[in-house]
Amino acid sequence: MSLSRDTLQLLLLTQTQNDAEQLVSLMRNSGFSTRARTVITHEQFEEALKSAQWDVVVADPDLENIQFTELLSQIHRLNYDIPLILIPANSSNALLESALTKGASAVVAFDESNILMQTIRREVEHLRSRQEVRLLKVKLRDAEKRSRMLLESSRDPIAYIHDGMHVHANSAYLEMFGYESVDDLEGMPIMDMIASDSQASFKDFLKQYRTGIPDSFELETTGVLPDGEQFPMTMSFSDATYSDEPCNQIQISRRDTESELAAELTELRHRDAVTQLHNKEYFLERLTRAVDHAVLEKQFSTLVYAEINGFDAIRRDVGIEASDTVIREISQCLSSIAHEYDVTARISDDTFIWMMPGGDPAKARQQAQKLISTVNNLLVDLEQRTVQPTLSLGITLITDASPAPAEILQQAHLACDAAAEENKQVSSSAHLFMPEDKSEERQTRSMEKQITTALSRNQLRLLFQPLISMRGDEAEHYEVLLRLAGADASDPQAGAFINSAEVSDTLKRKLDRWVILHATKLLSERQKQGKDTKLFINITGASLRDEKLPAWVQVALKAAGLNHNAIIFQFSEEDAVRHAAPAKRFCYLVRALGISTAVSRFGCELEPMRLLQQVDIDYVKVDGSYIREIGGDNASGNKALKDLLGDVHDAGKISIAPFIESSSTVANIWHYSVHFIQGYYVQPPQADMTYNFSEE
Repeated sequence: MSLSRDTLQLLLLTQTQNDAEQLVSLMRNSGFSTRARTVITHEQFEEALKSAQWDVVVADPDLENIQFTELLSQIHRLNYDIPLILIPANSSNALLESALTKGASAVVAFDESNILMQTIRREVEHLRSRQEVRLLKVKLRDAEKRSRMLLESSRDPIAYIHDGMHVHANSAYLEMFGYESVDDLEGMPIMDMIASDSQASFKDFLKQYRTGIPDSFELETTGVLPDGEQFPMTMSFSDATYSDEPCNQIQISRRDTESELAAELTELRHRDAVTQLHNKEYFLERLTRAVDHAVLEKQFSTLVYAEINGFDAIRRDVGIEASDTVIREISQCLSSIAHEYDVTARISDDTFIWMMPGGDPAKARQQAQKLISTVNNLLVDLEQRTVQPTLSLGITLITDASPAPAEILQQAHLACDAAAEENKQVSSSAHLFMPEDKSEERQTRSMEKQITTALSRNQLRLLFQPLISMRGDEAEHYEVLLRLAGADASDPQAGAFINSAEVSDTLKRKLDRWVILHATKLLSERQKQGKDTKLFINITGASLRDEKLPAWVQVALKAAGLNHNAIIFQFSEEDAVRHAAPAKRFCYLVRALGISTAVSRFGCELEPMRLLQQVDIDYVKVDGSYIREIGGDNASGNKALKDLLGDVHDAGKISIAPFIESSSTVANIWHYSVHFIQGYYVQPPQADMTYNFSEE
């Protein structure tokens, strides 16, 4: 969810420290990155509530001197939105009824670990949803205010239409049609602004527009003024709301030769050069409008995602020019089946999109099978050979309950992956996405496929974010971040899920080695230029457990002719704690090579300093939650960071403060004698290492 933080804040009230550690371990094994705190009194609980933004409270109702009703009262008195989950040793119907009646979110027996984790996940997701709704309401009010200001100041004539009647218009619109005020125009039919000989085509356009995915959102027509004067105009339509009611926004511009030429150029920019279908940019715009239309007008659509089976092999066998011929032939098959109001597009080398009005799954399957049959009968004669292509099709419905456009596209992609699996037994198939298709197994296959494909096609890229020394270190320090090349809203960022349990250890190790190879190559080039540059390279827990990695790194660095002290391997506190023995071994072996190590997201353990006693680590990057809590009168947050950094410095480690997002955060962090800072205030991640360290 959009509001999810990197670290889940967990407040615990348990019988023993061992119980608390067990809960934290369960959370992390379930995929939560967790920072926890334990309290044992009501006074400590209230102080903790005020000191941080907690995501969930987990409490044992049998804890001595603690009443869960008082915990709820303390939360309510402070007007906080924090779910409380009770974990008794033995649950009972009486306790369940009492707790839920008084406001607890759930009651789960302590030993029901799977149910407990699912309950926590559900409550956190609900909390995030509530937070997002509150934030969206604030943003909506702000957007509406700014929209009204922009509307009135716009030189473009704009009106809002509901059921064919004017409900509002800006000054430019009133001036164009000769009205003095909105009151004079309110309730007047939009048809009165259309010349009589153009009204039939206008009605046809409106009928098409209401399908949800019209061929165009613009209509060239003839306007008429109150005195009967006619003029050529272009009307641009979009879904909108006015006074919380769904309506249509209409923007009008007078048409001339220059504007017609501009429209033609825009149309050309929206076409795929090989197939003359629409391109990805145009499709994403149309998809967004279809989603909005489904919500506002309850007019649903269907999305078909089509991939050419084995296209890489086809292109390898026949070459790029001939493979383009195959693509054109398939696009013609699609165009011959698609209806007038459908949207067809090519969004990548081997992927076509077909969006059609209506949310009938049976009709969608029928159309998809028609396309499959047409392509199965296609024989493409090339100079070298004859190619008979086949397709895998994924189908998803666009309704008022659909997610964001990027997620809809991902749903169709997942369904297409399922069809591709079926194609191992049959030549072509179509698969309809259903909610249950979001299973871990299917998501895992999709992630694995996308990352594997990105590796094979060299579609990965590195970004670099500088770390600034607060103590006069003259060397250039950057953290290396992994992304998919050309990633947009519909594509995953490799760095975002490389640590996910849903990605295999084998693939994680391949990714880590890819990053190391490419980063060291770039670093070697910088050293040849006389740059004193050091790179923090992130590795996963899978690589920590890879006993062959240190020897492989030694060979890679020797091949690159690179100074070993220019590399700092970084891994998370969670991975280091979970794999303590391999982490200790890894740090020992790379230190022997002259390579330093760093731990990130530090301070989430109940006893974080225990790790530094067990594993010899050089750099310590504190968890971002500590940085978010400092400043102002947050005495507890300030003390937590001060104490943690004090312990880190006493242990002789180099400290790093991430998530530095403002000058005020820099001023606050200055007091803690931190060694390095990092964050968007310094510089967002960039494709090149171009930060000017000399200005610091």
